[in-house]
Amino acid sequence: MLGVSAAGLASVFVGYAGAQEQRRQEGTRQRAGQPGQQRPLPTFENAAFYTDGKFDEEKARDAIIQLARYHRYPIFPGFREKIWVSDYGLGEFTAVGLAAVGFVNHVAGEYSYMMQDLFLLPNQMLPEHWHVKPEKTPNCPQKDEGWLIRYGRSYVIGEGEPNLPPDVVVPKIHWDGKVTVKHCTVADPGVFVPLIRVESRHWQFAGKEGVILTEVANAHDNASVRHSDPTANETFLKGV
Repeated sequence: MLGVSAAGLASVFVGYAGAQEQRRQEGTRQRAGQPGQQRPLPTFENAAFYTDGKFDEEKARDAIIQLARYHRYPIFPGFREKIWVSDYGLGEFTAVGLAAVGFVNHVAGEYSYMMQDLFLLPNQMLPEHWHVKPEKTPNCPQKDEGWLIRYGRSYVIGEGEPNLPPDVVVPKIHWDGKVTVKHCTVADPGVFVPLIRVESRHWQFAGKEGVILTEVANAHDNASVRHSDPTANETFLKGV
């Protein structure tokens, strides 16, 4: 370091320390499920998800992949093919909808288990629903579940004292803006929120950066899902 003054040497160390701190903070954001600053999340326009008035599932999958990349969710081989998407027949995917990737749904009575990842775009609502006792699926228990937030923020709503924050606004398209339960748990990465009780109604609302969460349950049976919104209910059960 010949010819370098003490002040110059100090500035080098300060610059190096600053770069190290920046890298440390970036690593912390990634481990916490927070997005890096170099990957802006695009604005999703509802019209982009419809072709000739019909919900375009491939464009919805494109958006979910963008959301996953923004949050650095691992895009594994076959990820796109596994993505299930729905606008529940409501025609406003950016307001009410869901994407899911199922990993396992082992139905074996008392020893059943299930796991899937759910994806919600920014300020998107997963419609209010509940799970009745299965009648068509042998050996399937009534669903009990919980959600681990991994990236972003989710407002998880269920039974209890109404406390919806101002950020959570039920879209007009969902049952004319109605829901039956309004007790909200604000959940960030690492927070696990269990269902209040089996067969209780529940819904979720994503924060401004969307949310990716892992759902764990004893089992899942599509034929036993019921939605508060009549159109969503009819649309969902048509696919069963």
